[in-house]
Amino acid sequence: LLFVVSGYEEIGLGHVYNTLLLANDIVEHEVVFLVDNKSQLALDKINSKNYPVYMQTESDIVEDVKQLNPDVVINDRLDTTEQYIAAIKAAGIKTINFEDLGTGAHIADLVINAIYPEREVLPKHYFGHEYFILRDEFILTPVQKPSAQVRKVLITFGGVDPNNYTRHVIESITDYCQGNDIEITVVAGFGYSHYETLAPFSEIEVIRNSTNIAELMSNADIIFTSAGRTTYEAASLNVPTIVLAQNEREMTHFFATAEHGFVNLGLGTDVSNEQILEAFVSLAENYHSRQYASNLMAKADLVSGRQRVMKLINNIVEQV
Repeated sequence: LLFVVSGYEEIGLGHVYNTLLLANDIVEHEVVFLVDNKSQLALDKINSKNYPVYMQTESDIVEDVKQLNPDVVINDRLDTTEQYIAAIKAAGIKTINFEDLGTGAHIADLVINAIYPEREVLPKHYFGHEYFILRDEFILTPVQKPSAQVRKVLITFGGVDPNNYTRHVIESITDYCQGNDIEITVVAGFGYSHYETLAPFSEIEVIRNSTNIAELMSNADIIFTSAGRTTYEAASLNVPTIVLAQNEREMTHFFATAEHGFVNLGLGTDVSNEQILEAFVSLAENYHSRQYASNLMAKADLVSGRQRVMKLINNIVEQV
Protein backbone atom coordinates (compact mmCIF):
# COMPACT_ATOMS: atom_id res chain seq x y z
CA LEU A 1 0.00 0.00 0.00
CA LEU A 2 1.43 3.34 -1.06
CA PHE A 3 0.34 6.52 0.70
CA VAL A 4 0.78 9.58 -1.53
CA VAL A 5 0.74 12.55 0.82
CA SER A 6 1.25 16.33 0.87
CA GLY A 7 2.36 18.38 3.85
CA TYR A 8 4.01 21.80 3.78
CA GLU A 9 3.61 25.16 5.48
CA GLU A 10 0.66 26.44 3.46
CA ILE A 11 -1.55 23.37 3.99
CA GLY A 12 -0.17 22.04 7.27
CA LEU A 13 0.41 18.46 8.34
CA GLY A 14 -3.15 17.19 8.75
CA HIS A 15 -2.85 14.82 5.79
CA VAL A 16 0.36 13.38 7.21
CA TYR A 17 -1.13 12.72 10.65
CA ASN A 18 -4.19 11.15 9.03
CA THR A 19 -2.18 8.71 6.94
CA LEU A 20 0.22 7.84 9.78
CA LEU A 21 -2.81 6.77 11.82
CA LEU A 22 -4.03 4.55 8.99
CA ALA A 23 -0.55 3.10 8.44
CA ASN A 24 -0.40 2.20 12.10
CA ASP A 25 -3.61 0.18 11.75
CA ILE A 26 -2.41 -1.74 8.67
CA VAL A 27 -0.44 -4.67 10.02
CA GLU A 28 -0.82 -7.36 7.34
CA HIS A 29 0.56 -5.42 4.37
CA GLU A 30 3.71 -3.54 3.42
CA VAL A 31 3.26 0.24 3.79
CA VAL A 32 5.32 2.86 1.91
CA PHE A 33 4.97 6.65 1.66
CA LEU A 34 5.55 9.04 -1.25
CA VAL A 35 5.44 12.83 -0.84
CA ASP A 36 5.37 15.46 -3.57
CA ASN A 37 8.42 17.64 -4.17
CA LYS A 38 7.07 20.52 -2.06
CA SER A 39 6.55 18.39 1.03
CA GLN A 40 9.86 18.32 2.90
CA LEU A 41 7.95 18.94 6.15
CA ALA A 42 5.84 15.82 5.48
CA LEU A 43 8.95 13.79 4.65
CA ASP A 44 10.60 14.78 7.93
CA LYS A 45 7.54 13.89 9.97
CA ILE A 46 7.04 10.49 8.30
CA ASN A 47 10.76 9.75 8.65
CA SER A 48 10.51 10.41 12.38
CA LYS A 49 7.97 7.55 12.59
CA ASN A 50 10.35 5.14 10.80
CA TYR A 51 8.18 4.40 7.75
CA PRO A 52 9.88 4.08 4.35
CA VAL A 53 9.25 7.39 2.58
CA TYR A 54 10.29 8.75 -0.83
CA MET A 55 10.13 12.22 -2.32
CA GLN A 56 8.91 12.83 -5.87
CA THR A 57 11.80 12.94 -8.37
CA GLU A 58 9.93 12.79 -11.70
CA SER A 59 8.14 15.78 -13.20
CA ASP A 60 4.91 13.74 -13.09
CA ILE A 61 4.42 12.05 -9.71
CA VAL A 62 2.55 9.19 -11.46
CA GLU A 63 5.95 8.00 -12.70
CA ASP A 64 7.21 7.85 -9.11
CA VAL A 65 4.10 5.85 -8.18
CA LYS A 66 4.71 3.35 -10.97
CA GLN A 67 8.35 2.88 -9.97
CA LEU A 68 7.23 1.89 -6.46
CA ASN A 69 4.78 -0.64 -8.01
CA PRO A 70 2.05 -0.67 -5.33
CA ASP A 71 -1.17 -2.70 -5.37
CA VAL A 72 -3.18 0.16 -3.80
CA VAL A 73 -2.53 3.93 -3.71
CA ILE A 74 -4.08 5.95 -0.88
CA ASN A 75 -4.08 9.64 -1.81
CA ASP A 76 -4.30 12.24 0.96
CA ARG A 77 -3.19 15.40 -0.83
CA LEU A 78 -6.35 17.49 -1.37
CA ASP A 79 -7.93 17.50 -4.85
CA THR A 80 -6.80 15.11 -7.57
CA THR A 81 -7.37 15.31 -11.33
CA GLU A 82 -9.12 12.70 -13.42
CA GLN A 83 -5.93 12.41 -15.49
CA TYR A 84 -3.84 11.54 -12.40
CA ILE A 85 -6.26 8.88 -11.09
CA ALA A 86 -6.83 7.42 -14.57
CA ALA A 87 -3.07 7.06 -15.10
CA ILE A 88 -2.69 5.17 -11.80
CA LYS A 89 -5.68 2.94 -12.51
CA ALA A 90 -4.36 2.21 -16.03
CA ALA A 91 -1.32 0.64 -14.33
CA GLY A 92 -3.69 -1.80 -12.58
CA ILE A 93 -3.51 -0.03 -9.21
CA LYS A 94 -6.55 0.49 -6.93
CA THR A 95 -7.09 4.07 -5.71
CA ILE A 96 -8.45 5.36 -2.40
CA ASN A 97 -8.74 9.13 -1.93
CA PHE A 98 -9.20 11.25 1.19
CA GLU A 99 -10.70 14.75 1.24
CA ASP A 100 -10.80 14.91 -2.53
CA LEU A 101 -13.20 17.33 -4.23
CA GLY A 102 -11.37 17.20 -7.57
CA THR A 103 -12.35 15.46 -10.79
CA GLY A 104 -10.21 12.45 -9.82
CA ALA A 105 -12.68 11.65 -7.05
CA HIS A 106 -15.28 10.68 -9.68
CA ILE A 107 -13.27 7.69 -10.87
CA ALA A 108 -11.41 6.61 -7.71
CA ASP A 109 -12.30 3.20 -6.26
CA LEU A 110 -13.14 4.76 -2.90
CA VAL A 111 -13.41 8.32 -1.56
CA ILE A 112 -13.59 9.11 2.16
CA ASN A 113 -14.30 12.67 3.15
CA ALA A 114 -14.83 13.50 6.84
CA ILE A 115 -14.07 17.20 6.53
CA TYR A 116 -15.50 18.72 3.34
CA PRO A 117 -19.15 18.67 2.23
CA GLU A 118 -19.71 16.70 -0.97
CA ARG A 119 -21.21 18.67 -3.85
CA GLU A 120 -23.11 15.67 -5.18
CA VAL A 121 -24.07 12.18 -4.08
CA LEU A 122 -21.78 9.63 -5.70
CA PRO A 123 -21.35 5.87 -5.30
CA LYS A 124 -18.24 4.72 -3.40
CA HIS A 125 -18.12 8.11 -1.61
CA TYR A 126 -18.43 8.24 2.18
CA PHE A 127 -18.55 11.60 3.91
CA GLY A 128 -19.35 13.22 7.24
CA HIS A 129 -17.89 13.23 10.72
CA GLU A 130 -18.76 9.52 11.07
CA TYR A 131 -15.63 8.86 8.96
CA PHE A 132 -13.19 10.95 10.96
CA ILE A 133 -10.08 9.02 12.08
CA LEU A 134 -9.56 9.71 15.76
CA ARG A 135 -6.22 9.02 17.44
CA ASP A 136 -6.04 6.48 20.27
CA GLU A 137 -5.23 9.11 22.87
CA PHE A 138 -8.57 10.83 22.22
CA ILE A 139 -10.47 7.56 22.39
CA LEU A 140 -8.82 6.70 25.71
CA THR A 141 -8.82 10.13 27.42
CA PRO A 142 -11.75 10.60 29.84
CA VAL A 143 -14.32 13.26 28.97
CA GLN A 144 -14.79 15.93 31.64
CA LYS A 145 -17.90 18.00 32.29
CA PRO A 146 -17.59 21.80 31.93
CA SER A 147 -16.51 23.61 35.10
CA ALA A 148 -18.58 26.46 36.50
CA GLN A 149 -15.47 28.68 36.42
CA VAL A 150 -13.09 28.95 33.47
CA ARG A 151 -9.53 28.42 34.73
CA LYS A 152 -7.62 27.05 31.72
CA VAL A 153 -7.51 28.06 28.06
CA LEU A 154 -5.67 26.04 25.43
CA ILE A 155 -4.46 27.60 22.16
CA THR A 156 -3.45 25.13 19.45
CA PHE A 157 -3.46 25.95 15.75
CA GLY A 158 -2.17 22.75 14.19
CA GLY A 159 1.22 21.61 13.01
CA VAL A 160 2.21 24.86 11.30
CA ASP A 161 -0.12 27.83 12.10
CA PRO A 162 0.99 29.78 8.98
CA ASN A 163 -0.93 32.94 9.99
CA ASN A 164 0.35 32.85 13.58
CA TYR A 165 -3.16 32.94 15.04
CA THR A 166 -1.49 31.76 18.25
CA ARG A 167 -0.07 35.27 18.75
CA HIS A 168 -3.32 36.88 17.52
CA VAL A 169 -5.39 35.09 20.19
CA ILE A 170 -2.86 35.70 22.98
CA GLU A 171 -2.84 39.43 22.23
CA SER A 172 -6.62 39.44 22.34
CA ILE A 173 -7.28 37.61 25.60
CA THR A 174 -4.17 37.84 27.80
CA ASP A 175 -5.20 40.96 29.78
CA TYR A 176 -8.63 39.51 30.51
CA CYS A 177 -7.12 36.16 31.52
CA GLN A 178 -4.60 37.79 33.86
CA GLY A 179 -7.38 39.81 35.48
CA ASN A 180 -9.54 36.72 35.98
CA ASP A 181 -6.97 34.15 37.10
CA ILE A 182 -7.15 32.12 33.88
CA GLU A 183 -4.09 30.16 32.71
CA ILE A 184 -3.16 30.19 29.01
CA THR A 185 -1.34 27.20 27.52
CA VAL A 186 -0.06 27.12 23.93
CA VAL A 187 0.60 23.84 22.15
CA ALA A 188 2.77 24.58 19.11
CA GLY A 189 3.07 22.01 16.34
CA PHE A 190 5.89 20.32 14.46
CA GLY A 191 6.15 23.09 11.84
CA TYR A 192 5.49 26.19 13.99
CA SER A 193 8.17 28.85 13.39
CA HIS A 194 6.98 31.98 15.22
CA TYR A 195 8.27 31.32 18.73
CA GLU A 196 10.03 34.69 18.92
CA THR A 197 6.66 36.47 18.64
CA LEU A 198 5.51 34.77 21.85
CA ALA A 199 8.54 35.93 23.88
CA PRO A 200 6.81 39.05 25.31
CA PHE A 201 4.20 36.82 26.99
CA SER A 202 6.42 35.22 29.62
CA GLU A 203 3.52 34.17 31.85
CA ILE A 204 2.11 31.83 29.18
CA GLU A 205 3.10 28.16 29.04
CA VAL A 206 4.33 27.14 25.58
CA ILE A 207 4.59 23.42 24.85
CA ARG A 208 6.41 22.24 21.72
CA ASN A 209 5.39 19.00 19.99
CA SER A 210 3.23 17.78 22.84
CA THR A 211 3.00 14.04 23.41
CA ASN A 212 -0.16 14.32 25.52
CA ILE A 213 -2.32 16.87 23.72
CA ALA A 214 -5.52 14.92 24.42
CA GLU A 215 -4.94 15.26 28.16
CA LEU A 216 -4.15 18.98 27.79
CA MET A 217 -7.31 19.49 25.73
CA SER A 218 -9.45 17.51 28.16
CA ASN A 219 -8.21 19.65 31.07
CA ALA A 220 -8.97 22.93 29.25
CA ASP A 221 -12.21 24.84 29.81
CA ILE A 222 -12.05 26.53 26.39
CA ILE A 223 -9.95 25.74 23.29
CA PHE A 224 -8.91 28.03 20.43
CA THR A 225 -8.05 26.25 17.18
CA SER A 226 -8.36 26.38 13.38
CA ALA A 227 -11.08 24.59 11.39
CA GLY A 228 -9.17 21.38 10.68
CA ARG A 229 -8.85 18.02 12.43
CA THR A 230 -8.43 19.53 15.89
CA THR A 231 -12.10 20.51 15.91
CA TYR A 232 -13.06 16.81 15.78
CA GLU A 233 -10.60 16.03 18.56
CA ALA A 234 -12.00 18.85 20.74
CA ALA A 235 -15.53 17.62 20.07
CA SER A 236 -14.58 14.05 21.02
CA LEU A 237 -13.64 15.45 24.45
CA ASN A 238 -16.72 17.76 24.56
CA VAL A 239 -14.61 20.90 25.21
CA PRO A 240 -16.19 24.25 24.11
CA THR A 241 -14.09 25.57 21.23
CA ILE A 242 -13.63 28.87 19.36
CA VAL A 243 -12.53 28.44 15.74
CA LEU A 244 -10.52 30.68 13.39
CA ALA A 245 -10.19 29.29 9.86
CA GLN A 246 -6.66 29.47 8.40
CA ASN A 247 -7.71 29.88 4.76
CA GLU A 248 -10.65 29.92 2.36
CA ARG A 249 -10.64 26.13 1.98
CA GLU A 250 -10.99 25.68 5.74
CA MET A 251 -14.07 27.93 5.53
CA THR A 252 -15.83 25.07 3.70
CA HIS A 253 -15.30 22.55 6.51
CA PHE A 254 -18.80 21.67 7.64
CA PHE A 255 -18.24 20.27 11.14
CA ALA A 256 -16.99 23.33 13.06
CA THR A 257 -20.40 24.99 13.30
CA ALA A 258 -22.84 26.06 16.01
CA GLU A 259 -24.88 22.94 15.24
CA HIS A 260 -22.03 20.86 16.67
CA GLY A 261 -21.28 23.23 19.55
CA PHE A 262 -18.55 25.47 18.08
CA VAL A 263 -18.13 29.25 18.07
CA ASN A 264 -16.82 29.75 14.53
CA LEU A 265 -15.46 33.27 13.89
CA GLY A 266 -14.71 32.60 10.21
CA LEU A 267 -11.48 33.51 8.43
CA GLY A 268 -9.05 34.45 11.19
CA THR A 269 -7.22 37.09 9.16
CA ASP A 270 -10.52 39.05 9.02
CA VAL A 271 -11.22 38.83 12.77
CA SER A 272 -10.12 41.67 15.06
CA ASN A 273 -8.65 41.32 18.55
CA GLU A 274 -11.87 42.85 19.89
CA GLN A 275 -14.02 40.23 18.18
CA ILE A 276 -11.87 37.41 19.56
CA LEU A 277 -12.07 38.86 23.06
CA GLU A 278 -15.82 39.37 22.81
CA ALA A 279 -16.41 35.75 21.74
CA PHE A 280 -14.12 34.47 24.47
CA VAL A 281 -15.66 36.55 27.28
CA SER A 282 -19.16 35.60 26.14
CA LEU A 283 -18.29 31.90 26.42
CA ALA A 284 -16.14 32.18 29.55
CA GLU A 285 -18.79 34.07 31.51
CA ASN A 286 -21.74 31.87 30.51
CA TYR A 287 -21.59 28.46 32.16
CA HIS A 288 -24.87 27.37 30.54
CA SER A 289 -23.54 28.20 27.06
CA ARG A 290 -20.52 26.02 27.70
CA GLN A 291 -22.70 23.20 28.99
CA TYR A 292 -24.89 23.45 25.90
CA ALA A 293 -21.88 23.46 23.55
CA SER A 294 -20.42 20.43 25.34
CA ASN A 295 -23.72 18.54 25.07
CA LEU A 296 -23.97 19.24 21.33
CA MET A 297 -20.45 17.90 20.82
CA ALA A 298 -21.30 14.74 22.76
CA LYS A 299 -23.98 13.87 20.17
CA ALA A 300 -21.43 13.25 17.39
CA ASP A 301 -20.17 9.65 17.24
CA LEU A 302 -16.47 10.23 16.56
CA VAL A 303 -15.03 7.18 18.31
CA SER A 304 -16.25 4.64 15.73
CA GLY A 305 -14.97 6.49 12.65
CA ARG A 306 -11.59 4.82 12.47
CA GLN A 307 -13.13 1.32 12.42
CA ARG A 308 -15.55 2.38 9.67
CA VAL A 309 -12.70 3.73 7.53
CA MET A 310 -10.47 0.68 8.01
CA LYS A 311 -13.34 -1.60 7.02
CA LEU A 312 -13.83 0.37 3.77
CA ILE A 313 -10.08 0.27 3.02
CA ASN A 314 -9.89 -3.47 3.72
CA ASN A 315 -12.77 -4.05 1.29
CA ILE A 316 -10.67 -2.49 -1.49
CA VAL A 317 -7.47 -4.30 -0.46
CA GLU A 318 -9.31 -7.63 -0.59
CA GLN A 319 -10.17 -6.98 -4.25
CA VAL A 320 -6.48 -6.89 -5.23
